[in-house]
Amino acid sequence: MTQTPLSADGLMPVSRPSDERPRLDALSAAGLGAFGALFAAAPPPTPADFARLDGDVTMRSFPGSAQRVLAPLMARPSYFWIAKSLRHVGGGIAVGHNVFRLLGGMRALNFVAAVGPSVLDGRAAVLFDYDDPRVGSRRPARHVYDELREIEPDLWLGPSWFTTATRRIPMGWFALDATVPFDGPG
Repeated sequence: MTQTPLSADGLMPVSRPSDERPRLDALSAAGLGAFGALFAAAPPPTPADFARLDGDVTMRSFPGSAQRVLAPLMARPSYFWIAKSLRHVGGGIAVGHNVFRLLGGMRALNFVAAVGPSVLDGRAAVLFDYDDPRVGSRRPARHVYDELREIEPDLWLGPSWFTTATRRIPMGWFALDATVPFDGPG
């Protein structure tokens, strides 16, 4: 994981994760069919486990539909969605955002994250709440809901949903690999 310092003007620069991502590549090769079992078999995270996720963490998305077309694009190091960034603020809570390669680098889609019961099985998972008023996310980002569990040391996997007033619509899966270094400005 790479700590991202604040620049002189208070903005956080966007760095580029290394193109070498063997664990994310192996997870891609396992395919969507394996993800539910990997998530279910993972031990429930503790707040101490979650506290290790701090700073910029390389991310890969796995689409829930159009897999044959989108998955190869999302697996490329040049894909625009590159990381999640988390800052622990105390009490087992982190605030963060997603990191994109767009427009020379952008940080958006703010969230609050904490350990809580998974909507899939009720066991503990890291829950990402994009609708928390403390982070001021805008629509449609406020309708996103993510979960994570650590499936290998420093390799996290979880589902992502779009929420409505009455249900959660699966969007796909995503993984974070905290062992991938960042190479510098991207």
